[in-house]
Amino acid sequence: MKKELSLLLFGLLVAWGAAGAKTPDGKPPSQETVCDGQTGAAFGLCNAYCEAMDCDSPNHRASDTACARVKRNYERQTGHPLPCEIECPCVKQFPLFADLASGAATALQCIADAQVISVATPAGTFAIVNGGTVPPFCSVNLEPPLLELTQQEVTACRDLLRKAAAAQSVTCVAPE
Repeated sequence: MKKELSLLLFGLLVAWGAAGAKTPDGKPPSQETVCDGQTGAAFGLCNAYCEAMDCDSPNHRASDTACARVKRNYERQTGHPLPCEIECPCVKQFPLFADLASGAATALQCIADAQVISVATPAGTFAIVNGGTVPPFCSVNLEPPLLELTQQEVTACRDLLRKAAAAQSVTCVAPE
């Protein structure tokens, strides 16, 4: 099974070798973060599906069969859905998350470490995801309500805020 999985991943990576720098979403896998919490085969499958092949994008270059096969192998390996297919529930709960994601709100600053990410706006408001607390949560300005998140949702929401900041040329920096 491991040999077959390795051959599948190798084949997929070879097929994308020439296109690796130009993936369908325009971002090379080395600059994407949605699979950062994965290890081993799960990381390889996640990276192939979400980042190299961009199977979660309507413009993916991989065949539907290849995407379905990688997805099935990931779910069989982990028992969970792929991180790039999990939506951030904070978008529905807090308009600021939705506005940052769509570009309707300006990102002024992004502060992030391994557990927490916060994106501030010129209006003085900020969206925050804290994966280091029990339970993990998201909120705006750390005011109630705090929306509890699963670890998969933490990853999706962190990725959403990081992408929202990057889309406005705001680099996330470590806290001082």
